[in-house]
Amino acid sequence: MRILSRRYGKTKNTIMKIVHGVTSMLPTSVDVQRHFLPRWSGILVMDGKVIRVYDKLSTKLKRSSLSEDELRWMNKMRWLCGIDHGTGDLPHYALAASESRIDLVMYFQTLKQMNYPLKAVVCDGSPEIPHAARFVFGEQVVIQRCTRHFLEDLRKLLPTEEEDPRERERLIRLIARIKSIIEARAIEDMMERFDALKRDRSKYRSPIAKQMLKMFLGIKEPLCAHLLHPELNLPHTSNDIENLFRQLNLRLKSLGRFSHRSSAHEYLNAWALLRRFTKFTDCRGGRRHRNGKSPLELAGCEIGNIDPMKLRSATSK
Repeated sequence: MRILSRRYGKTKNTIMKIVHGVTSMLPTSVDVQRHFLPRWSGILVMDGKVIRVYDKLSTKLKRSSLSEDELRWMNKMRWLCGIDHGTGDLPHYALAASESRIDLVMYFQTLKQMNYPLKAVVCDGSPEIPHAARFVFGEQVVIQRCTRHFLEDLRKLLPTEEEDPRERERLIRLIARIKSIIEARAIEDMMERFDALKRDRSKYRSPIAKQMLKMFLGIKEPLCAHLLHPELNLPHTSNDIENLFRQLNLRLKSLGRFSHRSSAHEYLNAWALLRRFTKFTDCRGGRRHRNGKSPLELAGCEIGNIDPMKLRSATSK
């Protein structure tokens, strides 16, 4: 805003009004789907990101009985977003009050109305995302729990070197065994290693070891969904959405927080739209074929000579 203000000799507030006026006319995810009818893979990597939004009510409640932590959370909303794993496109994104089940159900209901062919959801440890996805799309939806997040949860239980070095080393070996199961390359290897761990289960007698095994056995199926459903070619981590949020953080870092919910909604919509129309340039390995194409192009959409500014009015006719 300051750069544009200096460049055009206008006040920052004038520039801000112009920017908000432009972004308010941009097409939403629903508009894009109606116009292009993308062909998505149906493998959705999803999570929610905290977005700081100014809340006038919180300033009035500063002297109330609310704690400082509660007041801070009053200024935080969630940007619910999913990446289609096959294309790298962002089918739908929504700014919500929280990451509650009702917010997630509304997200998936919109996704269903957009004819998204949901086959599987890859997510972190949030239980609400799987519940909402299956509530809207049906129990046949496959859930893949991020193995990286799960292993991080196990490592948080480790005692320090000072507390119990021997127990720590035993638990590290147990985590390595679990990792070899949930990140195996083939289902045969997974089953063989899992059977071996079950035979040795009695060796792990400490409370922490028992807790780790209970955590693993309780969600073994979603942790190994990528092996149980090889036809879907599922990723076993939520790295796609984590990388997206890291890119978004670079943009949000200098903003601090948004002054209004509408400002946050319009900015995030503009940023997501820009990403959907921008060509990939630095994909490597198995994704090298993406370079030179945008996510929408990879979803089978012809975006040449399309002005995103005119999509909203075109789809409303």
